[in-house]
Amino acid sequence: MKKILLLLTLLVSFISADELKLKSGWNLVGINAPLTLTELQNQIGVTNLLVIQGPQKTYQKSYVDEGKSFLNDFEAFERGKGYWVKINNDSTLNYTPSNNTESSYTLTLQQGWNLIQSPIALTLNEIISQVGSDNLLVIQGSTQTYQKAYKDGGYGYLNDFETFNLQSGYWIKVATTTTLEFIFNIDKIAVNNSGQALFGSMDFNGSNYTFKVFTNTEPTNMVSQSTIALVGTINGINSASMFKLNSNYTLGSSFVVKVFNAQNEEIAKSDRVKYQTSPINFGTLSFSAPLGYNIEDPASNDANYQGLRVFAQPLTYDDYGLTSITDSDFNNLSPENQRIVANKLLALLFYGMSKTDLDTLIASGTFISTIQTKLQTPNSDLTSTETLIEKKSYSWSKSNANREKILARLFDLGLGEHYLKRWAAYILSQSIMFSPANELETVQDSDILNVYNRLVLFMDDDYSMKMITYLHMTSDDNWKRFRSPEDNGREMLEIFLLDFNDSHVPSAGIALKNWRLDPSDLELIIGLNQNDQPQNLFGTTVTTGFDFYRELVKSADFTNGVTTRLVNMYFSESTSQKKSEIISAIVNSKPSRFEDILLQIVFSKEFLYNTSRVKSIEEASFSLGKRIHFFDGLNFFYYLRESMDNMHQSLFNYKLGRDDVIPTDTLSFASYYDFMRRYLMIDRKSDSGNDWDSGWELSFIDKAISNTTTVRTFIDYLFLTVVDREPTVEERETLANYAINNAHGTYTDMNTYNDRTGVALIVMEYLSRLSEVYTFQAIEE
Repeated sequence: MKKILLLLTLLVSFISADELKLKSGWNLVGINAPLTLTELQNQIGVTNLLVIQGPQKTYQKSYVDEGKSFLNDFEAFERGKGYWVKINNDSTLNYTPSNNTESSYTLTLQQGWNLIQSPIALTLNEIISQVGSDNLLVIQGSTQTYQKAYKDGGYGYLNDFETFNLQSGYWIKVATTTTLEFIFNIDKIAVNNSGQALFGSMDFNGSNYTFKVFTNTEPTNMVSQSTIALVGTINGINSASMFKLNSNYTLGSSFVVKVFNAQNEEIAKSDRVKYQTSPINFGTLSFSAPLGYNIEDPASNDANYQGLRVFAQPLTYDDYGLTSITDSDFNNLSPENQRIVANKLLALLFYGMSKTDLDTLIASGTFISTIQTKLQTPNSDLTSTETLIEKKSYSWSKSNANREKILARLFDLGLGEHYLKRWAAYILSQSIMFSPANELETVQDSDILNVYNRLVLFMDDDYSMKMITYLHMTSDDNWKRFRSPEDNGREMLEIFLLDFNDSHVPSAGIALKNWRLDPSDLELIIGLNQNDQPQNLFGTTVTTGFDFYRELVKSADFTNGVTTRLVNMYFSESTSQKKSEIISAIVNSKPSRFEDILLQIVFSKEFLYNTSRVKSIEEASFSLGKRIHFFDGLNFFYYLRESMDNMHQSLFNYKLGRDDVIPTDTLSFASYYDFMRRYLMIDRKSDSGNDWDSGWELSFIDKAISNTTTVRTFIDYLFLTVVDREPTVEERETLANYAINNAHGTYTDMNTYNDRTGVALIVMEYLSRLSEVYTFQAIEE
């Protein structure tokens, strides 16, 4: 039970701005109206009004009754002062609040106790910002209290004071004399550097909200050459780019940000902030934004966990901030560049097409939009793919088998909406953000599937990336990677917010103090001895571990952190300046799902046109496998997983995820090259009835393929399929002469599969040594 400072029954209730209900007994009041004693007696009744006691002056009916009226010195309510009023019977006091004609009023708070009245509704944060958190000891109203001792002693939950009530008096105790300033008439619309009204708008949960900035003054000149930034967060979104004030506002000007709904009703406002330096920080502004109901989309219904949005709809391609390639852009490229860009895009998705199918789709003029549409179309082969991969042979090690099965699924599943989610989950699980960290002794075989499958299932159900991350952070799997409160808190701050400020770690550790990984059964234990002392993080306060994780993902820096991690993966060889521009463009599009970020990268002209880097083994092998009609034998993914471990591109293995830069040291690249050559490019399927036999099938070199009737045209076809270009004259002639004259057999007849196979093996042996197989190429427009 809260301890009330004064042992009196203080009863006061209010029904309107101009009417004050007084209860029988003591009432702690404070109204901004200079009512005289006579006016009070007329309304309350001379015999009913027993006592008025202010900070210094008093009126007591008993003095009058005893002939001691000279002891009464109260004449009228004074501005800024609170009063105790005692009456016999309930009464109503009507009054007209005074107009505040000046811009501000300053009240001196003397060291110790002060009985005050507030002419405006200052919040606790606004009071603390003026008085100081160490200087403000107590605020005691009729029922609500704030006591620094409660906060310091770990009993902050006992404090319930939030805002001054305009009809109540308050006792305030301060450690040293200070002042409290009340800013009036913050009712003028602030203007920008062009003298135009400053406002912005945002969509939350399908509804539009308008944000207006109000001030108590006007700039000295309505047009300015520069601006003052007014920054803060609105429902977790950074507003830095929204509010740019005219720079001619004078120091000391005050500002308030207000939120209005579609009916132009004010639903929230920020604390008052004073211009003392630029930028001006109005802090954190939060309001409830109910989801609009969509009968065709249950996921868009109101699903909100303490301000954390559960579901999210994807951005449209038109919403992307990073410039995307269009059918028109693609069709304007040269034929060679079209092939490079098309295969580059598909390879990013771990996908590919035969040359014949790719030529047909390019010729349609709708290559880009067709791929985009396929990624929005539900897969029809989910069940058949799961049946297929269950028939394959995997490693005896459960850990390795789990990894191999995930690879098999991605290779055998067709392009579609469900494929996109499984591919996105794979990318995330390779990153520092969600790596299962299989190399750690605390990680069990099933944890790989727990992390990956959970990402897939949540994305299948349209969960927002913030909700997915929150659920991951609170899982056993996350704590098996980072096992102590301080370590886990630090890593979550650094990984998702790029917050490397060591001073934030102790607060995170305190919030997580009752969380630990049990070393015997490797399960997360959340004890009941949870923290009860609020910690200042993310522009708000957090108390428990759940608070910490929830407010972390709600932080304005979360989207920037996630985007930065993914951009660094894909643009690992770009300059810092270029990466910064890409990150800013994506963040400004307000992505709410991981796919929103990944697809902006995949379809970006920046990557498809201008980026060159080493391919990951999946980008190289999966794409090429699709192009050359590769049959994945029953144990193919055992060899792929084993090779990935050797080339230091191991999947789901590293504590901090894969390196952003693909390893190309001698040993790593030797394993990379060996797999691509031995297990993919020169491995042909020789026994069509043997499911253990991997390799490219005869359909890859089918005699019906157009323009492959001679050795030289067949070589051209192989080059175009594998490295997106025709051979040079020297390459064509050297390979043709070798095939015709110097090979173990003489391969001249392209009407026989024996000769076509011979030429194909020679050319593929050569192609396996070319850099184009292992690197993405930039194009010259």
